[in-house]
This record gives sequence, structure tokens and C-alpha cells, in this order.
Amino acid sequence: MLDSSALIDLFGGHPALLTMLTQAENGELQLMLPTAALADAEDRLQAGSGGWEPLLLTSGFTALPLTEHAAIEVGQLPGKLATRHAVHEAVALRATIVTRKPGAYKGQRVSLMVV
Repeated sequence: MLDSSALIDLFGGHPALLTMLTQAENGELQLMLPTAALADAEDRLQAGSGGWEPLLLTSGFTALPLTEHAAIEVGQLPGKLATRHAVHEAVALRATIVTRKPGAYKGQRVSLMVV
């Protein structure tokens, strides 16, 4: 699962993240994207629909919407909305969060992969 920091650096050409994207395209890896992370990254990148479309249409890439029930649970967690959404989805799916900013998850019980 990619958080907003990983998405921003993916757009910047981070080698490990590009490798993960290639693995997803080849069906070797499933990447998940909490949509709150997408919104947070878009706020910084200003890539627009055209910038995101190639990524969102990549096979092996799944967007995770912030549903009503998840929003209620996320509302009770500390931190930024994008981080809280990533934590909620990671716990629910037993997934690892790929991040460039592990400090955002201090005190959270989630598995992190720092790239």
C-alpha cells in the first residue's frame, strides 16, 4: 500500500518505487492506494487527471476509497487524514504501508516498508 509520501516520490522517479510499479504491471505485486493519499499527493503534485491516469490504469494497482464506515473509524485516529486512511486500510487488509516518512506512523501498529 502506497502512502502519499511514496506516491509523491514515485512521480519523482524514485528507483525502488519504480521497480514496485513495474512488478505490479507484471502481475508480481499488488499495489493499493488509499484515495485520501491520492488527494494528499495531488495537493502537492498538481498532476491533474492526465498525470494520474497512467498510474491508476496500471494493472496490479487498486484504489481504496474512503467509505462511510471507514471514515467514521478513521476520524478517531491521530494524524493527517491521508495517514489515518492508510492505517485503517493496512490494518483491515493486513497490508504493509510503503512510505518515505515513517515518522507519520509513530504510535500506530502497522507494518511499514521505508523506501
